[in-house]
Amino acid sequence: MLVVDEGEPTAPAIVFLHGIPGSVDWFAAVAERMVANFRVIRVDMRELGADGDFSTAARTAPILALMNDWDLTDVTMVGHSFGAEIALELAAASRRVGRVVVVGQAPDYRAASIPAAARWVVRPWSVRLAQRWTPGPVIRLVNRSVFAPRFRYDSAPGLAEALVRDFRTALPAGLAYAVGARAADFAAAPLDIRARALDQPVLAVHGRHDNLYDSTETLARFAAAGAETHLVEHAGHSPQVEQPDEFVSVLGEFITGTR
Repeated sequence: MLVVDEGEPTAPAIVFLHGIPGSVDWFAAVAERMVANFRVIRVDMRELGADGDFSTAARTAPILALMNDWDLTDVTMVGHSFGAEIALELAAASRRVGRVVVVGQAPDYRAASIPAAARWVVRPWSVRLAQRWTPGPVIRLVNRSVFAPRFRYDSAPGLAEALVRDFRTALPAGLAYAVGARAADFAAAPLDIRARALDQPVLAVHGRHDNLYDSTETLARFAAAGAETHLVEHAGHSPQVEQPDEFVSVLGEFITGTR
């Protein structure tokens, strides 16, 4: 498991977990802005579930081991999209987590805009074919809808390349899980219910123009569960990429207010 560890080792630790598809690059701009005051740890999770096991124990074990090996305490766990549920699971499993930030993720798929047919179309074999044969410009075009209307790829250095690379290197079983069995897992244990059960404070950050999950319903449900919430007006599914300055400001205030 690749881990990018930056900043002073004795500074307050923040662990960033990306979504599917994704990589450590999705928190690069945030890391650059926070490394002067925090220990910034970005975890590459592309291999989690490589054996087909997407259970809570399997996907949290490597990160729990990392926190134990490095003796991290009062960790701020930040998860984007698929990483959000893992962040909540880690908080439930370890007192080393001091607070959780959920980014761009609804509690379940009730507020999701994922076609019902996707679970039958998106299979590991079909993902592998798409990864091999889909041209880069098409990958970037398809992903355009997950960002705010006026967002430009060139405003985030390296993003256009990361979109293509991360799709081609994503775990096919992970993409299939995201549009398939994940819905049943969410229905059994929605993320707002999980957030309510935690002792640690939770912050939910969502972009107004998120076309995957309705921002109003998402933030209302997390607020009802006792979480702090923040709406990023000019962002879509990835506010940490689209509006890193605002994201860093909100994250910094949350950490300061909950330490």
